[in-house]
Amino acid sequence: MRVLHIVEATTAGVRRHVQELVCGLDGQHVHITVACSPRRDTFGDNRFVHDLSRANIPVCLVPMSREIHLYQDGYALLRLIHIIRSGNYDIVHTHSSKAGFLGRLAARMVRTPKTIHTPNGLYFLGLSSPLKRRFYLMLEQLAAHFSDCIIAVSPSEHAVLQRYKVAPPNRTVCIENGITPITPPPNYNRYQQRQTLGQSDDNLIIGTVARLTEQKNPFMFLEAAAHILRNLPATRFVWCGGGELIEATEHYADRLGITHACCFLGHRDDVAEIMSTFDIFWLTSNYEGLPQVLLEAMSLSIPIIATDVVGSRDALGGIAGWLVPPGDAQALAQTTLMLIRRPDWRASLAHAGHAQFLERGGADRMVRATENVYKRLVSPSSIHDDQVVSMRKVH
Repeated sequence: MRVLHIVEATTAGVRRHVQELVCGLDGQHVHITVACSPRRDTFGDNRFVHDLSRANIPVCLVPMSREIHLYQDGYALLRLIHIIRSGNYDIVHTHSSKAGFLGRLAARMVRTPKTIHTPNGLYFLGLSSPLKRRFYLMLEQLAAHFSDCIIAVSPSEHAVLQRYKVAPPNRTVCIENGITPITPPPNYNRYQQRQTLGQSDDNLIIGTVARLTEQKNPFMFLEAAAHILRNLPATRFVWCGGGELIEATEHYADRLGITHACCFLGHRDDVAEIMSTFDIFWLTSNYEGLPQVLLEAMSLSIPIIATDVVGSRDALGGIAGWLVPPGDAQALAQTTLMLIRRPDWRASLAHAGHAQFLERGGADRMVRATENVYKRLVSPSSIHDDQVVSMRKVH
């Protein structure tokens, strides 16, 4: 079986998701090629093509960009048509918004036997403008006509697909995200790592790993940090990840008068070591698919507080972390102060999160479930209406 994966967003969670899939799938039965874009500003997160090449997975470069540009998008569409036509693929599997639209359109024009799309977070959910929201929803609905199957990465994302009539139930499934656990190296020393961040064991560290983008809402993070510092001035805050809002975020921290307590690390490859210094993990996203960073925090037994959005609520499952309303910095701060004062609650959350990750969060389950979808699509049988594959059902 020959499968082409198409992805424009080659950083952060989408990168990790695609890498887990293609490295797990590629073998005797499924032969993978990846078409991806060299255009995206990676802010240091530039491992994607290198890692795929090391895994001996063929890569085709296609100049896609996240924004809509008619000339660039037209050229990318022609390039994808050429790649698909010359590759004789059984399945084209697209990821995220831009690659999802262009890739599915190209596959339809070439008459590829089967086309699959994984949204990895529905973009229209994060738009405040009703006009833009409706426009991007219409694009999703249009592209869905070119899809034989849409894979939601969380049950709540699957529910959104049905609520907004993006695609009929018989062409959607849910395969929740999974990861290979991250662990610090054997010689890891938490005290020394905290020192490299300019912190001591006396400082309680609250941190996150995320891109500095509107989706991740760093301003909510900083507003909650300012509230906590008024009560516990020795607390420190770490943001690991780069993005287009780096300058705006640093300026906002300065306006709030909390620069001394904040550490912006940019992109780091030693994420396990950084995260292992955290006492509490925050995720302040406005929308998600199913954030892999929460699975990483759970695998490291870090207590979590996240916004109650699509995907995050599924990852935590009501027992592995606290949820607060998106955009509500005061609720985030108050919940955090409560956890700081109750170390026994933090320990319980950390234990519950780790146990839930061991039960539900592994990459192998995700890979095998995706492979089963491939096999069903290329066989005479089709995916049935009730075929929703969740972490609880597939191992």
